[in-house]
Amino acid sequence: MRLFIAIPLPLDLKANLSAVQQEFRRLSLQASWVRESGFHLTLKFLGEVEPQRIEAIVSCMVETSRMWAPFSVTVAGVGLFPPTSQPRILWAGIQDESQHLGQLQPTLDAHLASIGFPPENRLFSPHLTLARLKRIDRWEDFKACVARHAGDVFGRLDVGCLALLESQLHPAGARYSILTAVPLASSTLKSRLSGEWPL
Repeated sequence: MRLFIAIPLPLDLKANLSAVQQEFRRLSLQASWVRESGFHLTLKFLGEVEPQRIEAIVSCMVETSRMWAPFSVTVAGVGLFPPTSQPRILWAGIQDESQHLGQLQPTLDAHLASIGFPPENRLFSPHLTLARLKRIDRWEDFKACVARHAGDVFGRLDVGCLALLESQLHPAGARYSILTAVPLASSTLKSRLSGEWPL
């Protein structure tokens, strides 16, 4: 099973991100676009995992989640990685004002390392991928569009749970399903998952 741990996004935030994608789609470029159903804030990509390891993974999620009450981050701005004339990723940024997200992710990473998942070898940089870029024919137009949306605020993301997702690859693109969701301490969001964050 191809698994990862992420924070689901509400429908209104997904729609706002999809709208800005449309601005870039009008430009002369080749890209692989993340579908609206595929927007999520990845905390840890686990890769191909045997089903019998899921129980231990969920235990790590529970140990991490009980340390934080629900909090919010802001999704704002667009940018490129790398920020050169040959970028590979177009992304939307995350403003982590409370710094809770920046502390939660390495804690989760450490718990998962204790059951055999290699820790990340680079600093966690939260973002939402909008597109994987292949070729940009009109660089100046593209750069101007990035600048035009650099200050956009797409919405608030209320972080109320950690979700274990499965990604199934299909010719039309990956399909995602939530296997389980672990609420943060004092969270009341668990019962709202099916209506609030459909994938």
